[in-house]
Amino acid sequence: MTGFAAALYENLPFPVLVVDAEARVISHNEAAARTFGWNRDGRLPAAATVIDGANLARYASQGRENTHAFSFRHENGSSFEASAHVIALPDEGTGVHYALLLRSLLSGGSHGEQILLGQRIAAALDTMTEGFAIFDPEERLVLFNRSYKERCGEAGAHVRVGATLESIVRGNIRSGMFPGIREGTREAEALVRERLRDHRSPDSEGSVFPFGEDLWIRAESHIAETGDVVALRVDISDLKRTEAALEEKRRDYLSLLQILPDMILRFDRDLTIRFANDKYAAHVGSTTDELIGRYLPDVACAPEQTAALTDIGRYTRDEPVRTEEICIDGRDGREMWMLWTAVAIFDDDGVSEVVSVGRDITETKRQQRQVEAQTSELRRKNEALDQFTATVSHDLKAPLRHLSMFAEMISEDLHRGEFDELPSYADHVRKSAARMRRIIDSLLEFSQIAYRIAVPKPVALSGVVRDALALLESHVEESGGTIDVQPMPEIMGDPELLKRLAQNLIGNALKYRRPGRAPVVRVYCRQHPAGIDFIVEDDGIGIDPQHVGRIFEVFQRLHRDETVYQGTGVGLALARRIVESHNGSIALDTSYGPGARFVVTFPQSTRSRGNERGRFG
Repeated sequence: MTGFAAALYENLPFPVLVVDAEARVISHNEAAARTFGWNRDGRLPAAATVIDGANLARYASQGRENTHAFSFRHENGSSFEASAHVIALPDEGTGVHYALLLRSLLSGGSHGEQILLGQRIAAALDTMTEGFAIFDPEERLVLFNRSYKERCGEAGAHVRVGATLESIVRGNIRSGMFPGIREGTREAEALVRERLRDHRSPDSEGSVFPFGEDLWIRAESHIAETGDVVALRVDISDLKRTEAALEEKRRDYLSLLQILPDMILRFDRDLTIRFANDKYAAHVGSTTDELIGRYLPDVACAPEQTAALTDIGRYTRDEPVRTEEICIDGRDGREMWMLWTAVAIFDDDGVSEVVSVGRDITETKRQQRQVEAQTSELRRKNEALDQFTATVSHDLKAPLRHLSMFAEMISEDLHRGEFDELPSYADHVRKSAARMRRIIDSLLEFSQIAYRIAVPKPVALSGVVRDALALLESHVEESGGTIDVQPMPEIMGDPELLKRLAQNLIGNALKYRRPGRAPVVRVYCRQHPAGIDFIVEDDGIGIDPQHVGRIFEVFQRLHRDETVYQGTGVGLALARRIVESHNGSIALDTSYGPGARFVVTFPQSTRSRGNERGRFG
């Protein structure tokens, strides 16, 4: 070898051997002597071979850039594994020789192999995608891998052994690796202090920050037994992008929940509110932020009808859904109907959460009631039509038969020239025609009474009775009767219809009096939770309880002799129709006697109801 080559050969940190074709050592450098444990004077054991059965010619033909694993024999008789380059040397007349350059220690060895082991570690670190660096206690860089340097981009020149962490951070700021941070600003100095503080707080959860173009880095620091600090720089950009996508979906989800017309409420097994949208918060007079974490019963005074929705024990895996229609008083005092649907979510311990959705179905309920009322009205009209048909076929035919019969008798007498009975026959014809006219007038009045009142308004019952008595003044004088009227409240209704109701009931009391006795009629009211009773009672002939089922039907007369008690049998049917138009009811009190007592019950006005209902939580 030349002097330069020999010096290089001897000073290389890698073990280098020159061997013959059987792997007997021809020469070696000092690194090889330390690795194999040979004497410092370079003497070799006689005929020593360091590799058993290796085909060095084949390995050399594969190129000097390739390394191959061999099992080498140590001076002490043990063996160790290492990778080595195999290079064929020119034949100078002494036979074929090969140079073996040991690169990486795979197993065994002594302190002489530390260089090989360090190179092996460095090569392994370079395969890591995470940035890896070791700083000594003075925060000077001792070791780093390729990813740590490359992540710094243009600031990579600041990453070198011996550089301080602060100089590296400032180099990154200068190169624009921290978006929005400019060198020399207060933000830049704050960032330097933050990075140094995190580095000096090893084994913490680390910190996350944007770095370079579209990168997010999680920085971690861990202290080694030697006092060195191991720094990791993990690229979490994909995770941050995923988190951003999830956050965007969460915002979209929350936006959707906020624009929905329904109330959304989520609470856990302890009835602690976990989520509420703006609709629900406004419903209970709060905000969404104030509701989170609140105990549900403290937020809303839910009445008994909501107990099934908040009773966690009633939800099962087979029946996780519950639905309830709840009537509450709205903030304006008006009746409000809510349809609540609650779905339970389960974990290993049972119900973990309940998600409930409340929908305002007040308008639906109103329409439903309107349909029910229209259906009921149609049914009543059909019944009235049936009654009218029956009346036409019976009650109207009776006077027609009389008219026809007496007209025929008049015709026959005139034909025979007999005139004595003609005045009597003519009187019967007149009476039958008058009765027919009364029946037709009563039917017309009955058909004109509306079932529902378009615009009800407050009506003083005392004034209604006073107006009715003015119309009945001649009947009162004729009967010599006494009308006792007590003070009465207001109700919601139609004053004209109510006046006709009072007129019919008081008129009947005057009509069906006991012979030879002046009637006494009492009109008064009594109030109870269900509504207001309007009562008309007399001391007349009364009504047999067995007829209660038919006295309110059209043309149902209990007294056929019109010479004593005139009428068409429409009065009470008309009274019932007026009462039903006010959503009330009319009944004969069969326990009262002597005489008759009619009780009309009007429902309590919605304006006078108390706030008897709560709000679901």
